[in-house]
Amino acid sequence: MRKFLFAHFKPTTILVMSFAFLILSGTLLLALPISNNYNIPLIDHLFMATTSTCVTGLVTTVVADQYTLFGQLVILALIQLGGLGLMTIISVILLFLHNKLDLKERSLMKDALSKMDFSDISSFIKGIIRFTVFFEGIGSLLLMIVFIPQYGLANGIWYSIFISISAFCNAGIDNIGPLSLLPFQNNPIVVLTVAFLIIFGGLGFTVWFDIKHNLGILYNFRKKLKQLHLKFGMHARIVLFVTFALLISGTILIFIIEYNNSLAGLSLPSKVMNAFFQSTTLRTAGFFTVDITIIYRITRLIMIIYMLIGGSPGGTAGGIKTTTFFLLCLMVITQIKNRSEMQTFKRHIPKSNFISAFLIFSGYLFAVLIAWLIMLCTENFDALDILFEIASAIGTVGLTVGITPSLSFIGKCVIISLMFIGRVGPITIAYALGRKKRKDVQLKYPNAEIIVG
Repeated sequence: MRKFLFAHFKPTTILVMSFAFLILSGTLLLALPISNNYNIPLIDHLFMATTSTCVTGLVTTVVADQYTLFGQLVILALIQLGGLGLMTIISVILLFLHNKLDLKERSLMKDALSKMDFSDISSFIKGIIRFTVFFEGIGSLLLMIVFIPQYGLANGIWYSIFISISAFCNAGIDNIGPLSLLPFQNNPIVVLTVAFLIIFGGLGFTVWFDIKHNLGILYNFRKKLKQLHLKFGMHARIVLFVTFALLISGTILIFIIEYNNSLAGLSLPSKVMNAFFQSTTLRTAGFFTVDITIIYRITRLIMIIYMLIGGSPGGTAGGIKTTTFFLLCLMVITQIKNRSEMQTFKRHIPKSNFISAFLIFSGYLFAVLIAWLIMLCTENFDALDILFEIASAIGTVGLTVGITPSLSFIGKCVIISLMFIGRVGPITIAYALGRKKRKDVQLKYPNAEIIVG
């Protein structure tokens, strides 16, 4: 099978096919009688398999009510496989069997993991599994402190494992009930544990390898903390800077705007904590600790922007990614200041990076606009609420203002497509569907003068 796939398909095509295969397999398993407490249309099982595999969190039915233990196990497996990527898991199995990957397999994993080079792919994959087990294990133990006393030993352990994996994979799906984490909005152990699992999963594994390496240097040579960032690679610096800026700015905006609305009735520390949580969940995890259906329209618009930005490359998050957002902002600033080169942190940024960032942004924007136009014709909801649902789907966030279960068949199909695009990436899909690159003809035409603006 490996030889057949690599002989007939490009790495990007195999990557897209792996997610499609996972979704279809999950749909069939979720449609089995053993998975359900009562019957629902097949489109809802497809929706659930897609939202799990694409680690989004939008659901058309309550997981705890609809699916049996077997069905919930299928959903959890889809979340874990979708968060890490099916090809990552397959590579782990191949490494276990053969202890090495051939060139085509390493090329595929380089694309799947958003890695910048081919160096030490095997160790990189093993490190991903170790980081995943570590964070999800610690998260599960912390959540058990609250869930076991409240739900009993068996249910408490099961809920803790499920939500820990769902949070680290930025899925936002829970198996407790229809209110997500709203009943725990005053519990700092649950709120902060889930929040930091979302952050850790959304940073990307490349950043965690960089942090691990440089924390060792810091410990050995007793460097000052303020000098630590100088040791980080450019990618890690940008990711950490943008993530911190988005988390803080989102927290402040939600706290100020929703102070007497969705945050009303909470103590001041709880308001700050829940504003921070909702800012964090915009990093593409669909948990919520406040009632999203009553937030102000300006808050919804702000959330749409943050959801479209999403998390960071090479992790479990979706969206256009923090690095893409940073490059787009840098490009605008460079043009405004009329600089000939684009620079940041005393480094030159190649134009190819900006072209890639612009293509990704354009792909997402095009998909959002097309989906919005279709759903405005098929859905009888407020235009902003529809846009919120679309941004949540393509950003693989999973927050909703309550319209997901009431979507029409066409609306559900549109959201399913957006979740798939958001997880795999519009550029990856375009490369997978496109033809092989032809050799450029060495022919240069005269320059054309075009008035812009």
